[in-house]
Amino acid sequence: MVTLAAMNQQEMTDILSKAKTMSTTQLAAEVSKLEMSKSLKRPVRMQSLVSENSAANPEGGIYEDVPATVVAPVPGPPDFNGASAVIASLPNIGFAPSMLTEKGVETRGSFTVRKARAGESFYLRVYGKLNHNIRCTLRGYRNLMGDFTGNTIYTGFKKIYVGKSQVQTQHIPRGIVGEFDIMTCRDLGNGEVQYFRIRYD
Repeated sequence: MVTLAAMNQQEMTDILSKAKTMSTTQLAAEVSKLEMSKSLKRPVRMQSLVSENSAANPEGGIYEDVPATVVAPVPGPPDFNGASAVIASLPNIGFAPSMLTEKGVETRGSFTVRKARAGESFYLRVYGKLNHNIRCTLRGYRNLMGDFTGNTIYTGFKKIYVGKSQVQTQHIPRGIVGEFDIMTCRDLGNGEVQYFRIRYD
C-alpha cells in the first residue's frame, strides 16, 4: 500500500485536496490507482547469470552469493584415497592368527585381554596388575589389495581407555575383511607394553 512518505509533494497535495470532496469509496479508488502507477514505475531488478567457473553456481544458474561447499577432513590420520595413504608402522607381533582372534582370550606379560560378543559388535576387557594404572589404545588398520598388496594403512579409528587394574572398552563394531585392530596396553607404573591383535577375516 502507498503511504504518504512514499509520495512526492505534488501527489500529496492532490490526494489531500481530493479527500475533502470525495467519498471514502472514491478516495480508496484514487489511492489504488496511484498504487498501481507506482508499482509499474518501480525498476525491475535483473538477476545476472554466472559462468561455469563459479564453484557454487553452475552455468545458466541464477546468481546467488553462496560459497562452494567445503567438507572438513575427518579427524585423525587420513584413510587411503587411491593416490596416497599413511603407511602404518606395526609392532612386531608376527602374522599368525592371535589367540584373541581364535579363542577370545589372550595373555601377554602381565596383561590378559578377553573378547565378549554383544550382538553384531563386541567389547574387550583388559586385566593388568592389581592397583596398577594402565592405558590401552585401540587402533584400526587395513591390509590393501590389488596393486597395493603388502601395504597396511591406518583407517583413522583410535580409542584410548584408562583405568586402574582393568579397563573395559565400549562396543566395537566389526570391521570388514582385511581390517584388524591392535590394542596397545601400557602399565603406567613399570612401563610394560604389550600388543594384542583382533582380525576380521
